[in-house]
Amino acid sequence: MGKVVEFTRVTGSQASQPSAPGRGAAKPLWRHALGEVLRGERLEQERILTEVAAAAGVSPQYLSEIERGRKEPSSEVLGSVAEALGLDLVDVVERVGSLLGERRETDRREAERRELLRIETSFAFRADAGALVDLGPEHPLAVAPAAPSAYLLAA
Repeated sequence: MGKVVEFTRVTGSQASQPSAPGRGAAKPLWRHALGEVLRGERLEQERILTEVAAAAGVSPQYLSEIERGRKEPSSEVLGSVAEALGLDLVDVVERVGSLLGERRETDRREAERRELLRIETSFAFRADAGALVDLGPEHPLAVAPAAPSAYLLAA
C-alpha cells in the first residue's frame, strides 16, 4: 500500500492571510495588491464602481470583490477591467509588482530594525544586570535579574 500523508487543515481566515516564515505577520497576496492598484486607479480617475464594471463587462459586485482582494480574476477579466480604466495589462502587472516589491523591502527593513532592537536590548539588559550585581554566581545571596530594573533574590 501507499504511504498516507496528512495535511494540516487551513481555515478560511488562515488561507487568506498566510504568515511569513518564522513570524505571524501576513504576507501580501497578489490579489490584495491587484485590488489596491485597480481601486486606486479608479478613485484617481474619480469614477464609480458601476461605471467601470459596465465598461469592463463584469458585475459591480464582482469588481468590488476584485478590488477588495477577495476574488482573483482571470486574465481575460483583468484585461477588460484594465482596458475599462484606460490601462494596458502590462501597466497593471508592473504596478502590482512594484507594490509587492515595496512591501517586501519594507518588511525586510522592519525585520532588520526589530533584530537590531532585540540585540541592543539584550546587551543593555546584560550590562545593566552586570553593573548592579557583583556577588558572583556561586554566592548564596546572588541576585538574578528577572526583568530590566527588577531583581529577584535567590537563596
